[in-house]
This record gives sequence, structure tokens and C-alpha cells, in this order.
Amino acid sequence: MARPLMLSFIILCLSVICHNGEAAENENALTATPEYILPCTRSDPQLDNCIKNSFNHLRPYLAKGLPDLELPPVEPLFIDRLVMENSAGPVRVTAAFSNITVIGPSNYTVTKIRSDLKKLRIDLGLVLPRIEITGRYEVSGQVLLFPVRSRGDFWAAFIDVAAIAKIFGKEVERDNVRYMTADRLLVDFKLRNSRFKVKDTVNHGSVIGEAMNQFLNNNAAEIIEEMRPAASASIAKHFQSFINGAFTKIPIDVWLKP
Repeated sequence: MARPLMLSFIILCLSVICHNGEAAENENALTATPEYILPCTRSDPQLDNCIKNSFNHLRPYLAKGLPDLELPPVEPLFIDRLVMENSAGPVRVTAAFSNITVIGPSNYTVTKIRSDLKKLRIDLGLVLPRIEITGRYEVSGQVLLFPVRSRGDFWAAFIDVAAIAKIFGKEVERDNVRYMTADRLLVDFKLRNSRFKVKDTVNHGSVIGEAMNQFLNNNAAEIIEEMRPAASASIAKHFQSFINGAFTKIPIDVWLKP
């Protein structure tokens, strides 16, 4: 019973590392350079360092939110509901998470940038010291031939998260203004440590609850590694939505000068 719950938690928790809400499309694009953008110049011999500084400059603004980009505050980050489903293989579960609160996403540091802006390609390395997540969960489905059902509260913490994102952009034009969109995004990550705790309100027996918590914490590293491809794909999906939500409002010439 604990394993499908753990797998769902891994996908949820690692997704919110880079997820800060999907920005709705806005027809009124930015035309001036706002204070939260440090523009770079294509001819700058230290262009990668400039882009790194620009990402790190965003931190306090993301923490408070960017109304003109319709991005909510990320510190703390509130997510109403996320639903995830694994319908293939021996583990087939649907997991719904609600009333989610995330602490720590604005404490990221971009440590390395490698770019090729002629191709709109950006490789980004970042670290986060700690991500802490609380909320409600509900899991149902089947593991092998055994039905699984669990519902209750959860808490999770990830320590020393290191992630790499590879952005493959393309240029689009709207009303004679050039924008960048993330056509493809690849993500990988590693963690130094993690802790989990759940309070199951369906299976009221304390033995089940304690066994589940012990399983989550004793096997976290192995199961995270097992679920790494699925978790990376989930991170990429949310991160790509954020990038495109922002970049479709910010013309290329605003953040990247000729």
C-alpha cells in the first residue's frame, strides 16, 4: 500500500520544485523593461554570466508575485489541486493532492548557465537548500492484483536539491513582435536527503500508518531513483508551462538586446 502512495508523492513533491503556477496568456505584452528583468546583450562576452545573474535577480520578485505576468507569489506557494495518474504496468493508481502549501521554492540559486542564443538553447543548473510541502492526498487504484485506497494528510521535505534544465527554444512572431517559446524542455535532478510523513484517515489503524511512514523514509532514495524519469517529465511539464506563460508576454528585445 505504501509504494504507490510514495510514487505519487515523489512526482508531486519534485514537480512543485519548479512549478509556480501557469500564467494565462495576455495579449498586452511588455514593451518596456520592468525592474525584475536585467537585460543582457547578445554581444556580451560574459553572456552566460549575465543570464545567470538575471535569473537570480528574479528571486525576490517571484517570491512576491508578478501581477503583469499573472504569476502568483511562490513563497509560500499555494496549489489548489493536482491530479496524477499512472495507468500502465503493475502499479496503476490515481492520486489527487489538494490544499497544497510549498515553502522554499524562492530560495533557488542558479549556479550555471550555458547558452547558444542563435539557436535559443539555454542549459540551466540550479540548487535549492530545502523544499517543504504539506497538504491533503487521496490515492486509489491497484498494485498487482491488490486494491489500494488511502486518504489523509501528508508532509514532505527535500534537502539540497540540484536540478538541470535544458531549454530548446524557438522564435515566434505576433503583431510584428518577436517572442521566444520553449519548444522542448529536459530536466534531471538529484537530492541529498528527503523525509516523508502521512496520516491516513481511511485505514485508521496506527500500525498501518506507522508502517507506511517507516517505509517512506527507509526506502526514499531507492524509490526516488526508480521514479526519476516520471518525476523529471512532470517537472519539465510544469516548468515549460511557466516559461511559455512568461516569455509569451516578454518580447525577446526586452530581455535580450541586439
